[in-house]
Amino acid sequence: MKVIYSFSIFIFEGLIRLAGIFSPKAKEMIDGRKSQVDLINKIPKNTQKRIWIHAASLGEYEMAIPLIEEISKNEPSTEFIISFFSPSGYKNAKLPSNCTKLYLPFDSNKNAKNWIKNINPDIAIFIKYEFWPNMINACHQKKIPLWYWNFLLRDNHFILKPWASFWQNSIKKCAGFFAQDKNTVELGNSIQLPNIELLGDIRYLRTQKLQLQLNDVPQKIKDFTHRKSTLILGSSWEAEENGLLKYLQNQTLKANQCVLIAPHDISQNHIDEIEQKFKSFGAERLSNFENNSNTKILIIDNIGLLSRLYKLSDIAVIGGAFGKGLHNIIEASAAGVPVIFGPNTDKFPEAKEFVDAKIGFQVKTIDELAQTIDTTFNFLELKVLKQKTKAHFDTCIPQIEFAVLKILNRK
Repeated sequence: MKVIYSFSIFIFEGLIRLAGIFSPKAKEMIDGRKSQVDLINKIPKNTQKRIWIHAASLGEYEMAIPLIEEISKNEPSTEFIISFFSPSGYKNAKLPSNCTKLYLPFDSNKNAKNWIKNINPDIAIFIKYEFWPNMINACHQKKIPLWYWNFLLRDNHFILKPWASFWQNSIKKCAGFFAQDKNTVELGNSIQLPNIELLGDIRYLRTQKLQLQLNDVPQKIKDFTHRKSTLILGSSWEAEENGLLKYLQNQTLKANQCVLIAPHDISQNHIDEIEQKFKSFGAERLSNFENNSNTKILIIDNIGLLSRLYKLSDIAVIGGAFGKGLHNIIEASAAGVPVIFGPNTDKFPEAKEFVDAKIGFQVKTIDELAQTIDTTFNFLELKVLKQKTKAHFDTCIPQIEFAVLKILNRK
């Protein structure tokens, strides 16, 4: 299997290079790695503790931030090497001064040995479910403890398959696994992973910290939602927008109700489409809005506001789950906002947790979405449901201090 894997990495790298002719993202992956070869070879010897953290992309890096902060609090002189697989993480991650970011080389045996030799970490940490066996084994060979953070497995994950023993054997030598949920602990135990324990979903902790840093909402949005029951479409796609349209075609917004639409795609064409679609229902884009009393639907046509808008909202329709996958529902729950979302949530265990806690409402069709908007938006006990949502969020925030002490070998 090792030979087959090494050959597959060779083919994979070749395909990425070929794709780079046509795809800007693939070209960035190749050019970024090529440009840093000399930099990696010249990394100075670490004079204090150095920790290597690998995050596939920006979302995984966000999960690492509370860990970096807590380690830095315990050992302020620690330096971090943060590696990324994708350009989205490498380009957009905002790193503190004690962190250096690099692209992770493709996982050949030669690249892995050279990487570990040059960055020479004291500790390695992989976020979520990154499995690069040559990198992992290179750590083991140098006796570098490797931990998994916010570790997540699903019932159909490839690493649980009988044919995946090559990957299983590499991670069975890891120092330990801090699991995101109970199901991951059970699945990890089923393949005899060592030192796996439940920590909880770090995204709740990260969201809590981000909520404390949020700037205020523009006054005209506050005025628009003041003393009104507010429905928000967060990171919506066409399916969620059509569900709202279906609802409005059968129901009239009350005087004390309003809608915010914060689409995932804020291109001019899509904003024009939304405005035209909801024009007869009193829609207006934020950039043109001047507190018009006839406006019932406000279209958020810029980025960076969504996370701040939830605190003005009472119920949220979160986009993505009629397509490739659900967007962030944890962010809404931090503001105590119950959520509605579509059917494609297999990779998002928090969706099932929300449904089980009766603070999330999953729908299968556009018609069902419209009906659920009607039921929840006009729910007489919506205030109680919001309190329940916030309480659920608070109970999900993990305490990470004990885990950090274990990683630092203090406990």
